[in-house]
Amino acid sequence: MTSILAIDTSTAACSVALQCRGHTICRSSAEPRSHSQLLMTMVLEVLEEMECSISQLDVIGVTVGPGSFTGLRIGFATVQGLAYAADIPVVPVSTLQVMVATYLRTSNTQQINEGAEIVALLDARMSEYSVGRYAVIDSVGIQPLADDQLVTEQQVLATIDLVKPCALIGEAQQLVVDQPQLADLYQPIYPQAQDILPIAQGIFQQGGAVPVSAVDLVYLRGADAWQKRQRLREI
Repeated sequence: MTSILAIDTSTAACSVALQCRGHTICRSSAEPRSHSQLLMTMVLEVLEEMECSISQLDVIGVTVGPGSFTGLRIGFATVQGLAYAADIPVVPVSTLQVMVATYLRTSNTQQINEGAEIVALLDARMSEYSVGRYAVIDSVGIQPLADDQLVTEQQVLATIDLVKPCALIGEAQQLVVDQPQLADLYQPIYPQAQDILPIAQGIFQQGGAVPVSAVDLVYLRGADAWQKRQRLREI
């Protein structure tokens, strides 16, 4: 079985999962702004518990965005260090796709029909949201219906009205506050690294893993916004 280390630091939650020799173990934390202190400790813990060395890994799966600028950079810097040191390929995965996978694993989704659409959201601030649209397909699990996009609140509402999703998930509490009619449709969800594992395994087995040097983070808004925000905090 493929040996996979999975890392997610794209939101306020931080998680690590390891699949090795047919077993899986996970670590997670919901402590905001603690990723840099917790991440490497969790990585070392799962490797030690599984008695697996970095050199035994076949691939590393990591969420590459959209998400927190700082969080994504912390996670990817860790992946870069591990991948370069042991020459391990990487599978980059959308944060929103993993969020949908986490929702399907942890929620009562037995009533979801084949082909039903799930809309995943991340609050990007400034009345904008990162949006992903995914269909539930039994044969493949989750199928993206469009590229992840950065849109306004009004565009989110237009999308929901158009596609009539079976669920609205993610980090969009402010949207529900502004639009209380969405409350029954919405479920808050953070992505979990263990849900990267089957996605990464499928892509790896199909030859889709890449060198870490070929991976780019997906900010949607652009890194210049992060830099401007950092400067504003310093004033």
